[in-house]
Amino acid sequence: MSLIAGWGDILQSLEEQRKKYGGTSIGDSMALTVTGKGFRFPDEATANNIIRRFEERRNSMERRKFLISQIRLYLSRQFSEDEVSGRYSGRALDSLQALDQLNESALEYTQKYIEKIRKVKEKKFAEEDELSETANRVYRAEH
Repeated sequence: MSLIAGWGDILQSLEEQRKKYGGTSIGDSMALTVTGKGFRFPDEATANNIIRRFEERRNSMERRKFLISQIRLYLSRQFSEDEVSGRYSGRALDSLQALDQLNESALEYTQKYIEKIRKVKEKKFAEEDELSETANRVYRAEH
């Protein structure tokens, strides 16, 4: 399992949607995303699809976290009494620790990004609903 597998197609999809419907580049500024002024969703289905894809990546990272913990458990057991095997096991555990830290960081980032996209989506469609209701009230008042 690669940590970056799947991210390329997610980012490419976001960039294609940005070019098609407007907004800033995904890398321009996370602050714009938080305020809802960055990436613009053309419709709720597209927003939900983007969220779903990030959730799939998050789920993959959670599965990876479990696998790393299982491997660490197995490698922590002494399987040989010689010094060389102990050093190899120690190196493997150090590498797994680094992999676990990287995975955890990516997992936290992905979860925060999912939450930001949800907030932007909710804000956008709440504003659209409010505008639609206002327009309907004005129309009814005039007719």
